[in-house]
Amino acid sequence: MPDLFAHSREGLPKEQWHSLEDHLSGTAKLAAEFASAFSSREWGYLAGLWHDLGKYRPEFQKRLAGE
Repeated sequence: MPDLFAHSREGLPKEQWHSLEDHLSGTAKLAAEFASAFSSREWGYLAGLWHDLGKYRPEFQKRLAGE
């Protein structure tokens, strides 16, 4: 699987960009914590995990790369 990114970091090489996997995982964990306040930890996790799925699209990855 090619490297996929959630965010670029201006002036830094791709190796230092925010990976999509790390971004989605981190957001899912945080959303689960917030949603636990209203007994919806699992739903919060899924919402966080899915919130940026469109960033898997090749068009978005090309945009990040400046194409």
